[in-house]
Amino acid sequence: MSGARSESTPSRPSNSAYDGFFSLPVELRHTIYKEVLAVQHPLFLFQDPGCPIETFLPERPRQWLALLYTNRKVSIEARAVLYGTNEFVLEDVSQRQGSLLDSFLTCIGPLNAGFLSRLRVNFPIIESIDDTSGDIRLREDGLQILRLLQDKCTNLKILETLVYGQVSRLITEKDISNHSFRSVLLDIDTQFKAIASLNKIVVRFCSGPPAASTTEFMKQLGWIVLLGNR
Repeated sequence: MSGARSESTPSRPSNSAYDGFFSLPVELRHTIYKEVLAVQHPLFLFQDPGCPIETFLPERPRQWLALLYTNRKVSIEARAVLYGTNEFVLEDVSQRQGSLLDSFLTCIGPLNAGFLSRLRVNFPIIESIDDTSGDIRLREDGLQILRLLQDKCTNLKILETLVYGQVSRLITEKDISNHSFRSVLLDIDTQFKAIASLNKIVVRFCSGPPAASTTEFMKQLGWIVLLGNR
């Protein structure tokens, strides 16, 4: 993560200095890593066009990521806790979130991407096909995010999606009796459930509730429907 680059790198003790540490049970080592690396706030990821990924963490502890730069084995074990314990939020109100997610996963590499367990992203992008029929469809860039999660985030347990803006308007104006709307939600659910490790899907409406029939249908799919910002 880019936040790591801004920290001074401590001197590295010899491997023999870690013999006692690695004699501890792995569960105890992971408890130590968690005490150091698990944070109360989500980690917010953002990227300006043409720039590297940036990370923002409220109340960031001093030299928080120093463990990652001490010893190779410590680094691997600590990264599993860093990425597997904390929640990462893709902070992008534009329609570039697929690019942001791709950049983040590329930045941290496939091993660390496989440790991720909690992500918060925008709800997959949907759009009107035409104003006359009222039909909608899932956009290709909405599918891109879901495919990246399926391919790269093999340990993802909790996925929270945020509904706002144009997507919120389309969803809140539709009734589940609309065939194309129902079909799109079923397609999204199929993509969600293709993430084999996923056991919790949260859909949060930030700017207005959907119709009661839509909420009920989403709950029948196994989604947790929440209203309002955190």
